[in-house]
Amino acid sequence: MSPGVLLLGLLLYLGLLFLVALWGESRPSFTQSPWIYALSLAVYATAWTFLGSVGRAATEGATFLPIYLGPTLVLLLWPWLHGRLLALARTHRLTSWADFLHLRYGPGPLAPLAAGFLVVGLLPYLALQLKAIAQAFLFLSGEKAPLADVALLTALLLALFAILFGTRRLDPSERHPGLVLAVAFESVVKLLALLLVGALVLLSLGNPFPRAQAEPHLHPLLLPPEGLSGHLAWVSLVALSGLAFLLLPRQFHVAVVEGQDPRHLPQAAWAFPLYLLLINLPILPLALWGRLLLPGENPDLFVLALPLLAGSPPVAFLAFLGAVSAATAMVVVEGLALSILLSNHLLSPLLLRYRALGSLLLWRRLAILLVMLLAYLYFRLAGEAHALVGMGLISFVAVAQLAPAALLGLYWKGATGTGALAGFLAGVGLWAYTLFLPTLARSGFLSPLFLEGPHPLLHPEGLLGLKGLDPITHGFLVSLGVNLALTLGVSLFTRKNAPLGGRTGEVAALASLLERVLGKETAEAFLKEAEGLPGTEAAQRAEAFLSSALGPATARLLLLSVTEEAPGAHRPLLEEAARESKAVRAYAQALERAQAELAEAYERLKALDRAKDELLWAVSHELKTPLTAVRALAEILATHTDLSEEERGRFTALLAKEAARLSRLVEEVLRYARLQTDPARKEPTDLKALAEEALGLAEPLARERGVRLEAALQPLHAPTHRDRVLQVLLNLLTNAIRHARSRVRLELLPKGQEALFRILDDGPGVPEEARERIFEPFQSLSGGMGLGLYLARRLAEGLGGRVYLEAGEGGAFAFTVPLEVEDADPCGG
Repeated sequence: MSPGVLLLGLLLYLGLLFLVALWGESRPSFTQSPWIYALSLAVYATAWTFLGSVGRAATEGATFLPIYLGPTLVLLLWPWLHGRLLALARTHRLTSWADFLHLRYGPGPLAPLAAGFLVVGLLPYLALQLKAIAQAFLFLSGEKAPLADVALLTALLLALFAILFGTRRLDPSERHPGLVLAVAFESVVKLLALLLVGALVLLSLGNPFPRAQAEPHLHPLLLPPEGLSGHLAWVSLVALSGLAFLLLPRQFHVAVVEGQDPRHLPQAAWAFPLYLLLINLPILPLALWGRLLLPGENPDLFVLALPLLAGSPPVAFLAFLGAVSAATAMVVVEGLALSILLSNHLLSPLLLRYRALGSLLLWRRLAILLVMLLAYLYFRLAGEAHALVGMGLISFVAVAQLAPAALLGLYWKGATGTGALAGFLAGVGLWAYTLFLPTLARSGFLSPLFLEGPHPLLHPEGLLGLKGLDPITHGFLVSLGVNLALTLGVSLFTRKNAPLGGRTGEVAALASLLERVLGKETAEAFLKEAEGLPGTEAAQRAEAFLSSALGPATARLLLLSVTEEAPGAHRPLLEEAARESKAVRAYAQALERAQAELAEAYERLKALDRAKDELLWAVSHELKTPLTAVRALAEILATHTDLSEEERGRFTALLAKEAARLSRLVEEVLRYARLQTDPARKEPTDLKALAEEALGLAEPLARERGVRLEAALQPLHAPTHRDRVLQVLLNLLTNAIRHARSRVRLELLPKGQEALFRILDDGPGVPEEARERIFEPFQSLSGGMGLGLYLARRLAEGLGGRVYLEAGEGGAFAFTVPLEVEDADPCGG
């Protein structure tokens, strides 16, 4: 077949695919079908299925079947298993399993490591697609050009195709009906193409099984596995393929991100296994005829060679398009999913640091190109030395390393981040040692001595003396077994990760942040979802929008500038800590300390009572103005029914403004009440480290307002209440940033028996007439609630320190904390 005709046909098919996607974008309702959802799941059937399954069946018999039995068994539990994941995805707008790991285990290295490892682990799988298309093109065209040259061109074309399909918008959680329809269309093409090839071969050549039974060397292809190793390999492949179906990034994308209607799950639970059954019907007959008639041919190319042998080049060309469909669908969706992993968990935190988030979409497109070039590099290094199925199974074992952390985290509350990280790192290390590096050694890029191992018990393909297992089964059982054992064991002996503190914020401020970062459409969608929600739930919805587009870590940092800690956010953590430390507290409450504790409690109650009276008086006085305004506006709207629409809208806006003011006031009072009721237990505290933490928390607000933060901190330690000192510093820093023109400076130095914090800004300063009342409640020079400095002074006094205003230009606030010197000699003074 002419290379020019073959290339023209390929380009025409890709153009048709692009038109199908455009048609799907213009009719998104058409893709809201359980049949489209089930067909999109068939992105699981790649060039490995179309070409490689026949090659594996021709060399190892029915061992290709476990690759499809695993997903079939998983789909029996699909409505129950996937329903839980869909609920989490809709609430938190998850885009990958790495997002789930961050949500489940909190900030840490686990999610970024998983994202980076998935990219590396799936390189053999992507290289498989390049190899399949390149092999098929050269075989049909009769060209003798190097295989790698065709693979490079294929990699570049498929990268461009993935960029055009999947990265037109920044938000990856937004559904792409055109992409889903294109994947479903390609699933139909590859199914029909393979069935047509099978029908043609059977009609023209007949039934291969009688002839195969007459050939003794083909009998192993028709027999089930024998011995313990054979049965163990079969069971391992079933488990491996089931886990891969659950955890592959492209499967998560089509099953969760693009398909979030739980009503589609029951039909997909039987329709997709039916698809796998149909596409595997011709595999064994084609493999047998290939072994009988084409003994010297590459088994991976039997699907193309047999139609040519039967005298039907058009069917061979259709088989080529089927292989292209299988590979293209996988590369488009997998490339998109991996680029999201890279950008959300590795790139966006760096871009945020350098204030370049606006270029994230460009970097996501470059990430697709980078992934494809890395896949081509792996193909050059090791891909030409392995069959298609072998390359895919190496990636399957890599993806399976997510299983303990992901599945245990989904259903077991006792799983901890430390345990998940320990198991994941061990599994990844063993995967590389038993599977990834041996492929490079066999390809000549590592010394062949590596395959012998440094010791007989450390043989890469026979650890601890395990013999008789094929390399894939050995690598899978060893890596996943150690991974699971460490995840369970370490989780049982480590404390559960502390949940992230809740945040609260105003809907308008959150919408403004979303509009600046993600655009007006996203902000409008958020406003629809957040209408009527309290501040904490609105902040959670905004974080979900940002997390899906920028990654959870970057989203959390951005929200710090427009939200604050929700009242009672740490109450569940405190209650859990109280339960877990019951025995310790019992010892601490010894009889000899009872009298001192009672006296301290009595003095604290008196102080709280005085503070309560003072605050109640101030609050009742402050509440009068907005309450009076709300009442008056409500009476006007109720009694004057003849108001014009313009006047009624103006009064309604005023009413909403006063109600929001009341809400902010109540939130400030609740925060003060929570801090006051929190016991002031003193503990050794590194004041310099605490000041650096306060600067880090204030950095987003300073960056938003264009203010530079400076610090001059001396190392000091003091026994004090860490959280209260941090709250005072945050209140003073926030106040300074709001009034500064360009910079705020935080100093820490010793002064007698006290540690002195000085917070300086280059703003207009405090007017002389306001200096006496600046620390009174509800006194604000910037339009805020006026409780920040009041709370700072009250908390400082409770710590035995003080907050005061220094003389000088700009704002100059001072905060002192008592120092106590501990003598190492127990008899010292």
